Order: sequence, then C-alpha cells, then structure tokens
Amino acid sequence: MLNRRPLWLEFRPATVRAKLRLFCLPHAGGGAVSFYSWSALLPPFVQVCSVRLPGRETRLSEPLFTEIDPLVDVMVQELQPWLDIPYAVFGHSMGALLAFELVRRQQRAGNPMPVWTFLSGRRAPDMPGEMKSLQTLPDREFVAELSRLYNGMPDEIVDDEESIKMFLPILRADIAVVESYRFMRGEPLDCPMTVFAGARDSSVSWDQMLAWKRQTGRSFALHILPGGHFYSQEPLLRTISDTLVKLYPSVSD
Repeated sequence: MLNRRPLWLEFRPATVRAKLRLFCLPHAGGGAVSFYSWSALLPPFVQVCSVRLPGRETRLSEPLFTEIDPLVDVMVQELQPWLDIPYAVFGHSMGALLAFELVRRQQRAGNPMPVWTFLSGRRAPDMPGEMKSLQTLPDREFVAELSRLYNGMPDEIVDDEESIKMFLPILRADIAVVESYRFMRGEPLDCPMTVFAGARDSSVSWDQMLAWKRQTGRSFALHILPGGHFYSQEPLLRTISDTLVKLYPSVSD
C-alpha cells in the first residue's frame, strides 16, 4: 500500500489484508458516498475504492469535467499507482460508461487488466439511446426529464430550490460527460464481464443490456434484478461477492 492519501479515491477499511481492490464509479450526480456501506457486504479480502470525482463532496472547489475523454484519461493516471494488487471495476449508469472506457484504455496501454468488470444500469456503448439532448433544457424541464428517465431524483431535492441550485451544476456536468461520448470500435475487453439492470428500469432494455456481450472476449453474464434504475444493492452485492469468492476460494475459507 502506498503511504499517501489519494485525492481521487476513498478507501474503505478492509478487515483483513486486501487481496483485491474494487474500484467503484458513481452514477451521474453521485459520489464516493454511494459505496460507503459496501465493505460490510463484500468478502473481507476486498478493499472497496470509491472514485471521488471533482466538483463534489470533498472536491467541491474543483472544476467539473464535461467531456468523457479527458476525464477517463486523468482517471487512468490517478488509479495507476493502486494497481499493485489484482483489481475489479464496478460502475453504475454514467459510472458504467466511465468504467468501460477506463478498462479499454488500460488494455490499449498494456496496463494490468481487471480480474472482472461489473457494469450496471447503462445500455451497451454501441447501442442507440435517447436522441433528445438534456443539456439544453431549462432547469425544471431538465430535472423532470431525469426523473422520468431514471425515477431516482429525491423529492427533497426536486422540491427545494436551494438543493436544486447546488445539485444542478453537478448533474448538468455529468450529463454533458455522458452526452459527449462517441463509441469507437475496438478490441473486445480481455476480462470477464457481468452486467446488471433493474427489471423496471425504463432507461434500458433487455437487448441494450445483452449487447454488452460484444464488448468482451471472455465470459459474460447478464442479471436482471428486482427494482428500477436504482434497485436494491443487496442482490447486486451478493452476485459480486459470489463471483469474487470463486476467484479467491482459498482466501475466503
């Protein structure tokens, strides 16, 4: 372990010496706090490493990214010192797109690859999605459209002017990151992939999730979980735990 506190990562304590790091990337508007409870529900040898993006939480004073390529390029650099042990990657919604491109860049650069890539709540990158751009919408329409697509905007934020004023720049920047994405064909990932979606998530379809299979040259699995875009994390974490325990059975005994 390196003796410095990384700006981009929030390490959750492990109860035993970590054998694997799980880098977690948040949904649009989200942050490292989304993954604070994960350590208690994952195998003790897994160290949860939440990616803390600029412009939120302890990094509020920093400028927000609005394009995906420079954001992923910086993440590759920032995570590099922490690839000294095996690792896996998880991303939900916007985070799934960031995680996918992060792993693609690792592969192209010849860097260590994850032992597994877990992606959630986001259509495959080569599948068409909403044609309507959200970035140009007025604030209230912007919030209403996000609520319609993802059914995940808390009422206390939607109904409170001060919360909206603080939260909107982050959401708009993250949506700009997603909308700046242009898929470029490349080699399938040389690592296994598991994808997840909520059964009532209207932002993705079965075909859009199954299409992720084209993006890996290794094993692939799709899990449909009860709930919507922000489904319960318990069945997700059970599947991730089972997958990682099978990779490290001797550590789990």
